[in-house]
Amino acid sequence: MKWFLVAFMAMTYSDGGKDLYIWYNPTFDSNTECAEWVKKNNDTIYLNLMEEFPNDRLDKLFCIQEDKLEKFLDANEKAKSEQSI
Repeated sequence: MKWFLVAFMAMTYSDGGKDLYIWYNPTFDSNTECAEWVKKNNDTIYLNLMEEFPNDRLDKLFCIQEDKLEKFLDANEKAKSEQSI
């Protein structure tokens, strides 16, 4: 199962939502491999996030398994669609 690096940004919107950024490249074979990549590429990660979210700052970084990430994204989409009804 693949692992993905996910960044949650600090700014909270009025609906309680936060921006997030998912790295689809690279993907990882384990949590350990992901964590090691983060350690080696810390500056690149922060620069990338500053470009994507210039008015925000990083809250948390997570290495997440593909199936758990899919469940999180599905639940998030469901919550958004229920709010808009």
